[in-house]
Amino acid sequence: MASIRVDSWIWAIRLTKTRSAAGAACRAGHVRVNDVTAKPAQHVAVGDRVQVRLDGRERIVEVTKLIAKRVSAPLAAECYIDHSPPPPPREIVASQPRRDRGAGRPTKRERRDLDRFRSTGGLLGLIVTMVAVALLFSSCSSGSDSTASGARNTPEAPGPAGGGPFFGECGGVTTEEVSRLTGFGAMTLNIDNPSACEWGVGISRTGAVASFNWYRGSPIGRERATEQLSRESTTDIDISGHKGFIAYDTGICEIGIAFGADFFEWSLSRGLVASGEAADTQAICDAAKQLATMSIERAK
Repeated sequence: MASIRVDSWIWAIRLTKTRSAAGAACRAGHVRVNDVTAKPAQHVAVGDRVQVRLDGRERIVEVTKLIAKRVSAPLAAECYIDHSPPPPPREIVASQPRRDRGAGRPTKRERRDLDRFRSTGGLLGLIVTMVAVALLFSSCSSGSDSTASGARNTPEAPGPAGGGPFFGECGGVTTEEVSRLTGFGAMTLNIDNPSACEWGVGISRTGAVASFNWYRGSPIGRERATEQLSRESTTDIDISGHKGFIAYDTGICEIGIAFGADFFEWSLSRGLVASGEAADTQAICDAAKQLATMSIERAK
């Protein structure tokens, strides 16, 4: 046997519970073979690298043996080399906001979060998007048992919305300043509304992106927990006496600063870089700090 259908193989090695679930994952674009999205009928061979998104987790396995029939877990483990990243700590997953049963569709803020995640360029942006979507939709479908008092399990905001200062249009920062401080080149303001601004380089969503988001009546802890789950490093930060967090990964840096029940966030993503070119994450974080400082100083 030189090759076998990918849907048969991932079912046989027990990555999915049923053969139909394996086919559905392929049709939904959740299966990739050698970094290319795979259809159910695509064949895999020994040495191929298969990526499968399941239940909010990325499984990455290397094919070492081809089988077409489902086998026991010990035998299945002999058919691949597992390169999957470790699952997130339980305390991080538990800190994510969960929608109460029957609460309906995602809010505007949650949809903006998904749009912002999708706007980050490169493979890392794709991984972050998968994590965000998995967490959001698992929270929409799972729900937790209600207590006798009917208390909600959603974190409460630390006060009434709008108690913080007014940050003005786009955090009080101009397009020219964003272009100069980030070093991304000439940027265009593509999104401009009272709560969010987004700048981009060129027409491709894989290019450099900068965004300012202003959240009112929303606990910053939820945003920090999401960043801690999806970024390489997330730590506390203090800018001009105002506390928040800084989260970064290769080519991406985000800073959130709290003001009572409100907070704002600057997000910078270098996007795809040319072959051989390295993304200077430290410089990107320095630019994010400068932009956050300017927003604080210019707030009314």
